Amino acid sequence: MPQQIGKKRFYFFLLLILFFGTSINNKVFNKKKDSFYNLDSIEVTGLSEKFNLEIEERLNFLKNTNIFFIDGQVLIDQINNFNFIENFNIIKFYPSKILIKLEKTEFLAKTIQNNKYFFIGSNGKFINFEKFDEEINLPIVYGKFTPTQFLKFNKIIKNIDLDHNSIYEIFFYPSGRVDIKTRNNLIIKFPLENVKEAIIIVNKIINNKNLNNNIIDLRVPKQLILSNE
Repeated sequence: MPQQIGKKRFYFFLLLILFFGTSINNKVFNKKKDSFYNLDSIEVTGLSEKFNLEIEERLNFLKNTNIFFIDGQVLIDQINNFNFIENFNIIKFYPSKILIKLEKTEFLAKTIQNNKYFFIGSNGKFINFEKFDEEINLPIVYGKFTPTQFLKFNKIIKNIDLDHNSIYEIFFYPSGRVDIKTRNNLIIKFPLENVKEAIIIVNKIINNKNLNNNIIDLRVPKQLILSNE
């Protein structure tokens, strides 16, 4: 009888070892399984090496987070802090990598706002001039205007028979009217309304090889004034 009790105790002891051993192994396995999906690599492409690295460093706080629980909006909010980005694509490579493809906005012009220089981007934003060390041949825009106003006008003047790179200055007036000046000193004064119709007239004049004037004035409705400075 004592021998049978001893065997029961022995088997019970083995079961305890097996139970606790299995529990520990399960915890270790689950821990390894969870860490397998932790983010350990963020790659940013599409911009200069300087900006790619800057954005990667800004996103480092997400590392070691389970990739399944990373909210895409968090990534978008961080990317939107860089207002010179126009388009982006976020791709998750399971189990532990995120690739972010970025596209820089096109710089369309330069301007001075509150005594600071800015680029005007095709994404409709003023972009800090100091962030970039590149020299770009762009028109300078003067006056008080919004990026949206500029983009609207820029879309219209693309229909002028001029090389866009030849435009040197653009002036926005408080009334909403706009003038442009080219690098060869041709000045075009647009009307407040019917700008598209004015473009048709401007093109006819520009294409006239006998033009000897450097000012095309269309400010007065149904009137064309050609003069020189």
